[in-house]
Amino acid sequence: MSKTFTLIILLLIINLQKTSSQPWHYDFGTGTGSYSTASGVSYAFLPSPPTDSIRIRMGSAGGSFNLENQEIPFGTGSYLRIVAPTSTSVNKFSVYKYSPGKSFTIRFKVRLGSSNGSNTAGTGNFYFFAGLGGCFYDNAQFNGAQIFTGLRFVFGSSGAITTSFRSGSSWLTSGITGTPFQQAQDFIVEIYGNNTAGTLTYVYGTTQNVAANKWDLWVNGILVGDDLAKALLSNDANIDSWMFYGENSTGNAANIFLDEFDYHNDLAGTPLPVTMGSFNLYGNDRSAALSWSTTSELNNSGFEIERSNISGTTTDGWLKIAFVKGNGTTTEPKNYSYNDNNLKAGSYKYRLKQTDYNGNFEYFTPANAEYVTIVKPNEFSLSQNYPNPSNPVCKIDYQLPFAGIVNITVFDVTGKAVKELVNGFQAADYYSVTFDGSGLASGIYFYRINGSSENLVFTKTMKMVLVK
Repeated sequence: MSKTFTLIILLLIINLQKTSSQPWHYDFGTGTGSYSTASGVSYAFLPSPPTDSIRIRMGSAGGSFNLENQEIPFGTGSYLRIVAPTSTSVNKFSVYKYSPGKSFTIRFKVRLGSSNGSNTAGTGNFYFFAGLGGCFYDNAQFNGAQIFTGLRFVFGSSGAITTSFRSGSSWLTSGITGTPFQQAQDFIVEIYGNNTAGTLTYVYGTTQNVAANKWDLWVNGILVGDDLAKALLSNDANIDSWMFYGENSTGNAANIFLDEFDYHNDLAGTPLPVTMGSFNLYGNDRSAALSWSTTSELNNSGFEIERSNISGTTTDGWLKIAFVKGNGTTTEPKNYSYNDNNLKAGSYKYRLKQTDYNGNFEYFTPANAEYVTIVKPNEFSLSQNYPNPSNPVCKIDYQLPFAGIVNITVFDVTGKAVKELVNGFQAADYYSVTFDGSGLASGIYFYRINGSSENLVFTKTMKMVLVK
């Protein structure tokens, strides 16, 4: 299982004497797998964090832990999906006994919903806790005396999520602005906790204050909980652990998706933006080549590559086509590139969406060109199917220099037509068609294209092998 962790350095407003400050980043790499052993415990299923210990615990009422690599578009690489059990025998994920601090900052990406990330999970609870004590590495529910920060997400009908926080020995909703969470949407959660005896400050756009023994909650860059009360952890106690767990979901319907954790055992300041050195765009045959460089990066998750098709005098909406991972934090120049291949004829714009680990983003456009143009083909072409031999599905590429009636048919060795792939009018452009030979016997076949428009006629036959 691939393990990825990157130590990041945040811009901190700290006293230089605080040599124990240790910011770190944790994600789930690119590996996949599932863990569902009833009443089981694993210390090795997840990639190791850059700090101390990590643990998952399965209860006795179903559910599972799943490492999935972009089965839904969430986070980067693999994410963790936890399925809640049907009872209070909790399914728990925890990182614990790292370098402690009496104040802390944590950021993470989260989605709540059904197993495919949609909004159809009607029952269940998930929790987030930060604090100090054995409940972070045992098999039970939380112990209020060991909790500083507590968040509860209660699933309801029509995609609803009711959010409350642990205040002393009670769960409260008052103090949280509006309805910050709902199912089937991605959220960046940022928590600034202060368990010291005095007010602390941090920078989030402007200078923010968090009172003694209180914490601030930000969701997607909005302060939704200001100076929230802590649970029952003693004043001035250290915090060295956090955990998530699920419970009480009928039919194991409730899921939580998690990725891209940043933690600091102090209050973190504002990350510096990525400094872009250059960004250029070039056209090459049927490809668009993007190249860019940075002179410095801090907290850089990476770059989403977005494309828009220019149709006449209008421009279509932007479409995410790829993601290129950034280098986190670096003061060294870094070079990046991406090729967008096999484009159809037309004109295309591109832009980069640079995203920080905390969800902030900025757009960049090419400096040398506004768009690239892929010209229509100037000759007929029929390509060899790929893969060949086909087992049993393959693709066939072809191009048309003029609009006309096109037919592509597959024949067996006796000349009998066994499958028609294309039959109709098509504009001049580049095309690809899929051939599925699952209903045919293994052997040698031929496919032929016939194209005609007024006095222009084109025909070509190619051989292929079907192996099943």
